[in-house]
Amino acid sequence: MKQLLSVLLFLFVQDDVYQQGKAQLEAKNYDAAEASFRQLLEKEPPIASQGYEGMALVDIGRKNYDKAVEDGKKAVELNGDSGDAHYSLGLAYAYKQDFKSAAPSLEKALELNPNNAYAHYQLGSVQYRLKRYDQTIIHFEKFLQMMPNAPEAPQVKAILKTVRG
Repeated sequence: MKQLLSVLLFLFVQDDVYQQGKAQLEAKNYDAAEASFRQLLEKEPPIASQGYEGMALVDIGRKNYDKAVEDGKKAVELNGDSGDAHYSLGLAYAYKQDFKSAAPSLEKALELNPNNAYAHYQLGSVQYRLKRYDQTIIHFEKFLQMMPNAPEAPQVKAILKTVRG
């Protein structure tokens, strides 16, 4: 029982560090976000994977897309069952404008976590750039269904209007 409590406390602390990193990332405080995520890199693979997911997002914020892809690949390598790891890699590829590589990563992210609204948004955007309009419609409609009041909703609706003719 004591060992179980110790493990649960460890996981709670690691999640807190991850959440702190995400909050700093949202505030565009990339140095603080990086410091939080770096604490996770030396941990066991599922936790280290979260660190690399976060680092990929920091890299994107800093417009270092090659490094973002590298960190996204490490996240997937450490935890291929994580939809968030595949999402971070797909997002990195999308920002790098490597849409052909972004699509399968985002598809895998959605296979593992179909409720990730922003994975639908990103995949819809990628499919639009690849001129796969049937897939654009599917993913943008799903995004709007999940997040009808998202800041991206007007842009998504305009694109849907265009691709539907």
